[in-house]
Amino acid sequence: MFSKQSIGYFFLFLIFCQNAAFAAEIEYFKIDNVGSAAECETCVSFIGQAINQLLNIILNVGVLGSCGSLCGMLPNQLEQVVCNLACDYVGIEAFVDLINYEDPDPIYICEEVTMCPIKDNAAGKINSVTITPAVGHQGDTFTIVVDFTITNATGTGELAVDVFPPEGFPFGDGELMVQTPPGRYGAKLQFEAKPNQEEPFMPGTYTVEAALCEGSCGSIHPHSYLMAKGKGTFKIQ
Repeated sequence: MFSKQSIGYFFLFLIFCQNAAFAAEIEYFKIDNVGSAAECETCVSFIGQAINQLLNIILNVGVLGSCGSLCGMLPNQLEQVVCNLACDYVGIEAFVDLINYEDPDPIYICEEVTMCPIKDNAAGKINSVTITPAVGHQGDTFTIVVDFTITNATGTGELAVDVFPPEGFPFGDGELMVQTPPGRYGAKLQFEAKPNQEEPFMPGTYTVEAALCEGSCGSIHPHSYLMAKGKGTFKIQ
């Protein structure tokens, strides 16, 4: 994944629009008859939440003989159902290999079990990254708007946004994008610059980086690449 350390005060409000000024949510449609948007979103969410549990089960118990045996050890019934759907498609051995893969990536795993669509020719560009206010103070609420265009439909990708302070840890968030058709889109993000132990919000210049990716941003796996990147800055006095 793109380097993201989510912090409680960073709130993500993604408002997608197609050929309009941040007015409507994106409408998804099926591409290549592989993986619906709902299936993909469910799978990515499940893998992201359960992968450490699955790794611990495999480490402590070993490779179990069936998908039902492995998935049945998860504490949540919904997780068990999604786990079984993904595991049954590729088989227990292949599923365990995916979970054990170096740098496990939820999007890649869900693509491999065909619950997320793949498009290796997805393309797009970031038109602008703007931050309001451009100059503010500790305690102010800052709004980041990323204006981007998809020129060739995506399979499964993400928009990732990170804030790099002059001191302290980077923080940010991302939004999954499944079967996003060509068009112009916007993403609006807000956070409160309230000092805390992890982020002091010291005076200085902050850099905001937005990345538009097919697959996971920063992933080493197949079907993952950077489509576009944009930057903006703001200051805290």
